[in-house]
Amino acid sequence: VRSTLTGVDDDDLAELDERLSDLGSPVAVVSGEASAGVALQFVSQLGQLRPNVSLIGGSDVSVGQSLAVLDAHATLVFIDLRRYERWVLDAHRVVSDRSMWSAGITDSMLSPVASNADVAFVVGAVSTGPFDSYVGVLALLNLVTTDVAAHLTESAAERLAAIEAAWTRHRSLTSGD
Repeated sequence: VRSTLTGVDDDDLAELDERLSDLGSPVAVVSGEASAGVALQFVSQLGQLRPNVSLIGGSDVSVGQSLAVLDAHATLVFIDLRRYERWVLDAHRVVSDRSMWSAGITDSMLSPVASNADVAFVVGAVSTGPFDSYVGVLALLNLVTTDVAAHLTESAAERLAAIEAAWTRHRSLTSGD
């Protein structure tokens, strides 16, 4: 977490935050399988703060369809670490060929995810176990979500209040009692 957050370039973060806070442009997140959990959490939280946030994935047909109809002014966030998934890199090339703006979250500035991105963030992924750690990715995405909430204070508060009211009305959540 420390290596991830201290390595964040303030200008790149500000540019990403500004783009994600632009309510007139959709946001799409593309993630490899291993990072899908943190990507889904990010999409869920960002979608509570602003409209038009989606997760792109699935078959080649589904990914191709999603990218083909995606607004040219969309902001894309690509997340993948070493042993990159070919479909994620292919999707990133499609986005790059369309001159669409993207951010890459990955393990190295030499990563193909970073090389195709307008801004890139390197996350610490070293783990004592056999698998990469995604705690750094989650910490970075939490920082970004917090920044977007601060940019969208009024509209995000209204959106969150409407969501909370719906949850309450439908008794969607419980304390477990």
